[in-house]
Parts: sequence; C-alpha cells; structure tokens
Amino acid sequence: MTYKPSPRPSYSMPTHIEYNNMKIHKWGDEEAGYVDDWIYISNEKLHQIIFGLEPHGFFKHSKEFRTIFGADELLYVLSGVLIINNPENGETHKIESGEAVFFRKDTWHHAFNHSDDYLQVLEFFSPPPLQGTSGLYAKEKKLLKNPMYQRNNLTYSDNKFINENSFKIIKNNNLVWSLEGPNQEVLVGNFVKTEFLNVKLIKLLPKQKTHVFEFKKKTSYLSLNDNIKVNIVKDKEEYTLSKKDGLYFPASTQFFLENTNNYIAEIIFCEGL
Repeated sequence: MTYKPSPRPSYSMPTHIEYNNMKIHKWGDEEAGYVDDWIYISNEKLHQIIFGLEPHGFFKHSKEFRTIFGADELLYVLSGVLIINNPENGETHKIESGEAVFFRKDTWHHAFNHSDDYLQVLEFFSPPPLQGTSGLYAKEKKLLKNPMYQRNNLTYSDNKFINENSFKIIKNNNLVWSLEGPNQEVLVGNFVKTEFLNVKLIKLLPKQKTHVFEFKKKTSYLSLNDNIKVNIVKDKEEYTLSKKDGLYFPASTQFFLENTNNYIAEIIFCEGL
C-alpha cells in the first residue's frame, strides 16, 4: 500500500459525531503494520482521531509510512495496553487504559498493543495535517533504518538519566486540575497545554448539570461514557452522547452538559489553535 492522505472531515456548525456510524480508514503496509483510524475531525485548527491495533499488533514505519510528524501529540488509551517506543533512541513506555502519553513534534514513534484486547487510542494532533504536518512532512525526514527498542547505552542509576525524555506519561492524578463554574462546581483537568495543543478532561458527578461553557476557539470532544446530554443554548438543540461519540463546536458556542448516570462520567476535549 502506498501512502495517501487520510480523509479530512470538517463541519461548519455544532455537530454530534456518532461513533457507530463512522467509517474506518485503514493505512500501513507489511513493514509498517496496519492501523484502523476513526477520523472525527481534521480541519485547519483541530485533528481528532481514534486509532486501533489488533491484539499484539503494531505500527512501526516504512519508506512509505514514516511515523515522525511536525505536530505535538497526545495519545489517550481507551482499551488495550499501549507500548510506545522512540526507535531513534530506544526509549519505551507502557501506557494502560485510562492513561495518556504526550510527545512533541519531530519525535519518531512506534506503537505496540501489548494485550489480548483490541487497542484503541484517542489522538489529538496539532498543528493539524491540513497545515502540512503529517505524511508529506514525514516524507521529507531522513528514513530511520536501524530502530532501537532498548537503551543499553544508559546507566539507570546515573543522576543524568531521564526516563521520560522523548515522552511524558500522564496518569489520571497527574492532570493540572481547576474548579470552574459560578460556584466552582465543575472539575476540569488539563493533560497538556503548549503553543499548539491544549487538551482537557471534564469530570461530571452523578446527575450533575454544568454551567454554560463557552470557548473562544473551535473545540472537539470525545465522550468516555454513555448518557451524557449536551444542550446548545442558542439553537436549543440537544444531543445524547454514547461512549466514544464525538462533538465539534465552532468558536463561541454556548452549551452545557448533564450526566444522567448514577456514576461519574468524563469527556475529553481539545481547544483548537
């Protein structure tokens, strides 16, 4: 299979993106491995996908598919166990379901599903591919010919050793938390905030209804639970999100959320450039 750009879905109005109705985009070859992509949105400001690997599957890289991009990336594991590797220096980490890993542009990366379950990983990528940061950018990079999966040249007791050098592992209790709303009733955690990428988690208590949110930039979302209601203030439109459903909102969309469950529910979102 030769490289070709993936689809670039885009929207002009608030949109409920139903996971069960999405088409799967496949990429890869025998050397790089084969990957399933669910592409939620890919415009000039936002790029949000889920990628999937079969049990014990992987993606590496090949001449056609080079996994080094001109963007910051956050990967959040939805199912399975992700092993992330920088084949340029051998740095390797294990990320469980509910954990995330962040890395910056120009980082070579390979991924492995170290489990018997199907691996699904939510990915936010910025600047987005429409700004020339993905496949065409990667093809301009020198092909890495001798991938490394170990760091044998390092002494781990050395004070100069940094375990998380290429990658930053983010567990649920490592988020930067804040309280939002008129009575500080909504808990929001920030996974990462750079000049390119700003990804957050909204944590909803059982039966909780939030204040009205409004962001000055375009935003995209993924629901981690079923039965989350989304109300658009201006249009008086309502969506009910199922697990892995997405949302897209233009800048300055006013909305509020309601968790209709008897348990805590979560939704991840990204503010565009």
